Amino acid sequence: MWVVKIIIPANEGMLVGSRTKKYNVTVMGYPLSHFIKEEILHVLVSIHLIGDSLSKKKFLQDLKKDKRTIKIDMTNDSFGFGLIQQHSGMKAIFNHKIIYVKPIIISNDGEYIFEMASWEKERLMEFVKVAQTKIYGGRLVSITQKKIENIAITSILPKLTEKQSRAMELAIENEYYGYPRKVEIKQLADMMKVSYSTYQFHLRNAEKKLMPYFYSNTK
Repeated sequence: MWVVKIIIPANEGMLVGSRTKKYNVTVMGYPLSHFIKEEILHVLVSIHLIGDSLSKKKFLQDLKKDKRTIKIDMTNDSFGFGLIQQHSGMKAIFNHKIIYVKPIIISNDGEYIFEMASWEKERLMEFVKVAQTKIYGGRLVSITQKKIENIAITSILPKLTEKQSRAMELAIENEYYGYPRKVEIKQLADMMKVSYSTYQFHLRNAEKKLMPYFYSNTK
C-alpha cells in the first residue's frame, strides 16, 4: 500500500489545533464516521487528551463553546467522543479507499499530523494537494509504498487512575522510554509536583496494567 505522512501547521481558525496550543494539550483523534449536512462536513471522532487535568478541563470548556462543536461526551477527562464540523476542504481524507494507519495527532504546538494509507496513490495525493494549499500550508513528510503490518486504532485499554495516566503521559512526552533516556524519574516527579517515590509508584502501577495488555496484543 501507499502510505503518506503530512503535517499541517497551527492555524488560528482551526477548531482543535488553535486550542491545543493555547492550553498545552495534545489530542489523539480517530475518525469513526462522517456525513454531510447542509453542505457542511460533520465528523464523529474518538478523543484521547494528553495533558494535566486543569489544562484538559479548560481545553474542553473552550472547545464546547465553539459553534462548530456539535457534541462532546467524555467518559473521563482523557477519553471520549465528539461530533464536530470540519472545513469542506477536508472531505478529501474521508474516502472509503483510505485507512488511518495511526490516529490523527494534534500536538500542543497546534500541528495536525496525518498518517494514512491506500492502495491507490492518487487518493492520498488528492488530500496532499488540498493540505498544501495556501489555506492549510501543509508539509509532505513522506510518501512510500510498503506493507502495512499493523494499525493503531481506538481500543479498550486497561483503566488507569488519573495519576497513573498523568505519570505515563509525562514519561512518554519526555522520552523516558527512549534510548538513550532523555529524562530521569526525579525530573518527571518534579513536573508532576509529587515526590520521587509517589511518582515512581504511579508510573510502575500504570506499567503493570499496560504491559501485559500490549504484550498479549503483539502475539
